[in-house]
Amino acid sequence: MRHIATILALSLTALGAGAGCTANIHDNEVAIDATVDIAASADVDVDNVTPGQAVPVKLSAEGATLVDPKTKVTAESESAAFFKIFLDDTGGKELVATASTSVSVTIPPSTPPGKHQLVCQLWKHGATDRPTTQESSLEINVKASASATASGNGSASGSASGSATVTVDAGK
Repeated sequence: MRHIATILALSLTALGAGAGCTANIHDNEVAIDATVDIAASADVDVDNVTPGQAVPVKLSAEGATLVDPKTKVTAESESAAFFKIFLDDTGGKELVATASTSVSVTIPPSTPPGKHQLVCQLWKHGATDRPTTQESSLEINVKASASATASGNGSASGSASGSATVTVDAGK
């Protein structure tokens, strides 16, 4: 009986160790050994962005092979990836998906004034595209856009009379 208990204990230990070594294919994030960076182009004032404005940014992913997200990938690659850029967090719909290292990101017209972030996340490109743990962000300050509309009906009447004198200095 003691021999059976030892075998059972060793089996459970082996199963636990094996579970720790297997890949969990159900997680949403994967790792790619890369360094991601996002920066505004030199001519952009990130403290004065307006809703609807296109903000040119520079992206980099050192250690990843950038592949257009629209390209069908048939063979699994350890480093095939592309960028997704989000506003404030990666939980919503991306503003841009690209493999380009230079792209314009349009700030949604409905973005409220205040501090926001453009979050660049690296996505693994494969049979199923998945987010990685690699991301970088750029802080922007969205200012309220000003617009004014005037309309109305009205009328005016009256009369005016007067005279004007003009003096011209011929010496100058």
